[in-house]
Amino acid sequence: MNPVLFDLALVGYVGATLLALAHLIQRRDAVYRATSLLTQAAWVVHTLALVVRGVELGRPPLGTLTEAMSVVGWAAVLFTLWAERQYRVKVLGAFVLPLVSILGLSTAWLPPGLTDLAPALRNAWIWVHVILAMLGISAFVLNFAGGVMYLLQERQLKAKRPGALYYRLPSLETLDRLTFRTLTLGFPFLTLGLFLGALWARTAWGSLFTFDPLALFSFLAWLVYAATLSGRAVAGWRGRRAAYFAVVGFSALVLTLGAGLLLPGRHGS
Repeated sequence: MNPVLFDLALVGYVGATLLALAHLIQRRDAVYRATSLLTQAAWVVHTLALVVRGVELGRPPLGTLTEAMSVVGWAAVLFTLWAERQYRVKVLGAFVLPLVSILGLSTAWLPPGLTDLAPALRNAWIWVHVILAMLGISAFVLNFAGGVMYLLQERQLKAKRPGALYYRLPSLETLDRLTFRTLTLGFPFLTLGLFLGALWARTAWGSLFTFDPLALFSFLAWLVYAATLSGRAVAGWRGRRAAYFAVVGFSALVLTLGAGLLLPGRHGS
């Protein structure tokens, strides 16, 4: 039952991705409504799949990195549905849903041996640590999407003859507000999640500085976002610079997940 639900959710996300891209190209309200309905339906099925898996395992569905990445996709879709209504950015799904679909497809093919978390890491504090970190990463998915849209729209505005995307994408001011809001949403989650993880590392491993690829790359990603937030607050960074940092920060998160999956470390079994 559980794998079937995850497969149905993934099929729904892929279908919603195709519709979202069609809406980006055609800009038809009927296509957007169909995209929204299919996205919501896939998210409901995904929610049910996570609940069923948690009941079957007798623990939160966060005991492996693939499970955690599934939660990232789930939360990213939830944030997308909220942001589309809050900021009236109807094309946001065209930039987020492909990432969610790729995430679902990639985790479906990962060897199980690469995903198990060490038994010592499976306790209530670690669940809180993982949940907070995954919520932060989910918000940064939208931050990345907003940054990409900003750079595309700015390029369209500088062109002597703006292309079709110019009429599809929101204004630069709207996109800058979106990237800032998602940055301020995701950073506290990621910070608190990493802080709890560091406290547990000191208890479980005896040192905060024990080498672990996932922890190291997580800290590097945190530094990028901390610099971005500081730059916006102190130096008044806006627009293109903030958008570039959104792309760099997300690239660091991708390296973090890759390091956790492919490199040996304390987080693995």
